[in-house]
Amino acid sequence: MSSSMAEAAAAAPLVSRKLPFGSVARWVTVATVLVVLLGAVVRITGSGAGCGQHWPTCHGEVAHLPKSVETWIELSHRTTSGLDFLGVLGLAILAFRLPPRHPARLSAFAALALIVVEVLIGARLVLLNLVGSNMSFDRVVVMPAHLVTTSLLIGALAAASYFGSSERLHRDLTLTPHAAHGVRVALGWSAAAAGFLLLVSMTGAITALGDTVYPVRGDGALAHLQNDQAASSHLLGKLRVIHPLLALLGVGGLWLAAGRAREATQAAPVQRLALGLYVGGGLALVVGVSNIWLGAPGYIQVTHLLVACLLWLGIVIMTAMLWDLLARRDEHIR
Repeated sequence: MSSSMAEAAAAAPLVSRKLPFGSVARWVTVATVLVVLLGAVVRITGSGAGCGQHWPTCHGEVAHLPKSVETWIELSHRTTSGLDFLGVLGLAILAFRLPPRHPARLSAFAALALIVVEVLIGARLVLLNLVGSNMSFDRVVVMPAHLVTTSLLIGALAAASYFGSSERLHRDLTLTPHAAHGVRVALGWSAAAAGFLLLVSMTGAITALGDTVYPVRGDGALAHLQNDQAASSHLLGKLRVIHPLLALLGVGGLWLAAGRAREATQAAPVQRLALGLYVGGGLALVVGVSNIWLGAPGYIQVTHLLVACLLWLGIVIMTAMLWDLLARRDEHIR
């Protein structure tokens, strides 16, 4: 049996009619994004201490009946996070049905490792009381690490969804050497844009923490900037200006990567996704400006985070598509 036939035979159980891996991966990805958004609600409402300094129990009780809104919010986040962990664990178990080096299998295992790290970070936040109005250096360090780990987790799940799907791009045997070079260039731009978005997310975490601990003061963007940069302003307020500037560069890089991808291949999924990144980048700018102008109200913060998650999903999947076109073509050539 040829290597390609062996791979197809080994991957066959993956697309079982009863429990297709790609569908499970997509549902777990969506659930994870929702848990992330609920985590933002916890931070915005100051509900991080809703269960006290107890973890994994709530106020020292395994089955706790919340007596406050803050406890309801925090306990809801913990419960959904626990269910999400089980979803990622189940996905990793399903991944054992794939060949050892199948990218969907590797992505699922990476997601499991990352969600374990997320659980440990969440426990640290609660046990060390790095919640609410806490403004310690420890929290300033942990929060960006928390968001980057979350981004990597969502990215790993997105990759598992794509590589485990029956809609995965077919091996492109028509790429000429010149066309393959174009795809490689587009892949480089896409990977660079994804890496820069991780940096943007780190500064976004610091900005979000500043919005929570030191709410924006003044009317209008100019007044907000003047108050943030005043001599008496806290460091978190002074750093608030960095994220919008890097976000502008991030969206620009996203658009460049999308343009390169559209030029490199006529594959319909890549064309559609690149167009979506154009639109999503513009929407991110509108929401970001609204967030600054209105003084970072909670509902705009959550919307901002949702758009950021969608853009991150898009750039990860586009990177996977471009890699797939090259890797599977080169595999055929060898």
